Amino acid sequence: MKPLKAVPILLVAFFYITNLNADDTVFARQGDVVLTQEEMDAAFSRIPEIHRLAFIRSGERVNQLVQSLLRSKQVAKDATAHGFDDDKLVLARLQLAEDKELADAWLQKIVADAPKVDYEALAYERYLAEPENYLTPEMVDVSHILIKSDSRPEQEAFRMAQELREEILADPALFDEYVMEHSEDPAKAVNRGRYPQMQKGQMVRPFEEAAFAMNTPGSISELVQTSYGFHIIRFNGRIEPTVIPFEQIKPEAVLQAEQNYLDNYRRSYLLKLTHEPIELPEGAVDAMVKRHFGENLELAPEFPE
Repeated sequence: MKPLKAVPILLVAFFYITNLNADDTVFARQGDVVLTQEEMDAAFSRIPEIHRLAFIRSGERVNQLVQSLLRSKQVAKDATAHGFDDDKLVLARLQLAEDKELADAWLQKIVADAPKVDYEALAYERYLAEPENYLTPEMVDVSHILIKSDSRPEQEAFRMAQELREEILADPALFDEYVMEHSEDPAKAVNRGRYPQMQKGQMVRPFEEAAFAMNTPGSISELVQTSYGFHIIRFNGRIEPTVIPFEQIKPEAVLQAEQNYLDNYRRSYLLKLTHEPIELPEGAVDAMVKRHFGENLELAPEFPE
């Protein structure tokens, strides 16, 4: 058997497809330690199904998994040779690990076997019941003039912006003309200084706060200072949130409905098994603290009644 350097992707896929039910077929070997196909399949099954195809196509990731599994088997073999597998604490940890693996695999099967429902119907039902969760973002329509402060003293930039603002207040019709004549925002060549559908998070914070605080169409803001310089903002209008048509959000909504249904199914199953209260015998925690920390009982946690 060749040393593992780069596992050919097609070879890995061939092994997986043709030996899916194999028990002792050798998948990889390192010295006298063998990784079987069944063990590799078990490790592969831990990977979420949605990621498995991408994983099996990546020779590097397959290599890493094989190397990790063989390393664990080598260390476990050495531990066994030294009799460490008989240690009581190790045996208890092995039992806990076995319980968790069995529980995880069983839960996965329980969820996979859940009764099928019409996820689109569930999604549409939620869409009708919770329209506030399917709104377009609030937007404002604003225009601005920017006088930069990085290419001149800040006081001079402030003075220039203040003079322009006073002239615009005296004659608001000048605003669009002044955008093209005086604004130093390079985007004006494309948008003429207007941002008709500005959402929160798209602009620097001071600009955003000033724009969304405005309400009267045609109103002119005070000077707004940002890291770019001084802005004069004209408020053109507000676009209130509206409910997005179901067809536009259907794919995401159906996926979310399926996930919610399966999560609730899993949660209900667990509640049936774990509904009884947890009981701790009196003194159990104190005894554990003594075993690990001696007589330092002040380290013991307090549990609610």
